[in-house]
Amino acid sequence: MENEKSKNIVVIYTGDDWDREIPISYEETRRAFEKWHTMALEKNIQMYRASVDWYDIKKNIFIKAWAFRSGKWQRVEKEITADLIYDKTPGSSEHKLFDLKMAMASNSIVFNNPLFRAMVDSKLSQYALFSEYMPKTFVAMNLNDLKIAIEKIKTSKIVAKPLQGSGGFGIVIGNKETILKEKFIYPMLLQEFVKNENGIPGFSEKGELADLRITYINHQPLYALSRIAQGGSLFTNMHQGATSKRVPLEKIPQSVLDVTEKITAKLKMFARAQYSLDFFFNEKGEPLFIEMNSVPGLCLIEALNDKELQQKDFDAFIENIA
Repeated sequence: MENEKSKNIVVIYTGDDWDREIPISYEETRRAFEKWHTMALEKNIQMYRASVDWYDIKKNIFIKAWAFRSGKWQRVEKEITADLIYDKTPGSSEHKLFDLKMAMASNSIVFNNPLFRAMVDSKLSQYALFSEYMPKTFVAMNLNDLKIAIEKIKTSKIVAKPLQGSGGFGIVIGNKETILKEKFIYPMLLQEFVKNENGIPGFSEKGELADLRITYINHQPLYALSRIAQGGSLFTNMHQGATSKRVPLEKIPQSVLDVTEKITAKLKMFARAQYSLDFFFNEKGEPLFIEMNSVPGLCLIEALNDKELQQKDFDAFIENIA
């Protein structure tokens, strides 16, 4: 192995953090990537982090990058040719960056493929693809559409969300009066609220407001988590203060597996793909597919402090560099 030429993986993101002391503001995500950089070196792989702004499209190189080496983050000022580009840019930038990422994909492996992300990053696209498994959802282009949609929704609470985004940011959950008072950026989605305070059937504790997230690499389930909302909160996002615990794959209800089989079948037109599928369960214990995330965060595994799972996740990921 030591005589082989090392491979380069570049994790891309938006913005310019070159003048910061260290990259990645969210601590658990930063710690997770520090471990990935270290594990990569053990496999003769050089891992870097670079803003999309640091990519030279004419030379197909990154002009500089961050790297975690010898226990600290370092600025690397040299030309880097990527064998694999790991796309961690936000979904909200997908349309703006599409041409650039397609140019990257003509010379390197880009994971996820830009076409895959263009297909699934929008929550509207997800509903168009998988509406039969999801809570009833409406598109509002303006305030008048919002009022019409609210009248069509039967649940006492409504979930209002942007077309793109993750972490629970921009989402409002409330009754009809609350939603009408909010100032939204249109277009946006209105979705029926799934009421259940007992989480995952056969797994969660009674009174737990929890969801089920299953994370896939190349359409194979890698691990599953239950994200549990803080007391008094309706949000199961880690960035909104939720906690998580690992769900053994054999504990996933068969009713969920029946749905995921149909969802993943539609996604297999792309051989390489990473994503997570989120489910809530109604009061009858029936699963409802809430949304898909094509950029699942490493912070979820870091929060579990499960070294074996971290290694499993990393090993499954680097198979894509071959």
